[in-house]
Amino acid sequence: MTASLLRVAALAASVALFGAGPAISQQPDSLAVPSHGPPSARILPGDRIALKVWREPALSDTLTVDQNGMVVLPRLGPLSLARHTVGSLQDSLRVRYAEFLRNPSIEVTVLRRVGVHGEVKEPTLYWVDVTMTLRDVIALAGGLTEIANINNVVIVRGPTVLRVGNWERGGPLASDLMSGDQIVVGRTSWLSRNALAAASTVGVVASILITALKK
Repeated sequence: MTASLLRVAALAASVALFGAGPAISQQPDSLAVPSHGPPSARILPGDRIALKVWREPALSDTLTVDQNGMVVLPRLGPLSLARHTVGSLQDSLRVRYAEFLRNPSIEVTVLRRVGVHGEVKEPTLYWVDVTMTLRDVIALAGGLTEIANINNVVIVRGPTVLRVGNWERGGPLASDLMSGDQIVVGRTSWLSRNALAAASTVGVVASILITALKK
């Protein structure tokens, strides 16, 4: 009888501490991408280029960089962006459009397509400006839910999982992301959210165990 009660007590304590469902634990790598903001940010396949030529709406357009790193620009035609940064592209386009425009004013905005999932209020896919911080990106998704774990934010990049630190203070820039990345915000543990209930349950289990041992 005593052994049976001990097994029940152990099971109840386990449920109280860890919850009823199975938990999956993953130890991701640290985010090992150096922070570098525009204009030094590279332009990558899958990015979207918002090109604005002042007072030239026919030359202004939004273009997606294909898997070969190419875009087709208004009037200029195909252009490889493989070696371009945001700054160098803007300078190059200013020179090329100057061949038929007087003192062209060129603005280039680079957007990355990333998913924001987990414990955020509006999880979905977003086009994010490379000048944004990770905190800005999470705010774009409506911010965190009440059960979000601010210490468990990861970036999933294909088979690689990268842990993010210090994101609340800015952390990585969107320029450190790649189009196709998935930002996932984890949730706090059952124990953290139910500490009072867990303590109460453990107290009851301990009382039952003490009573049983006295018999």
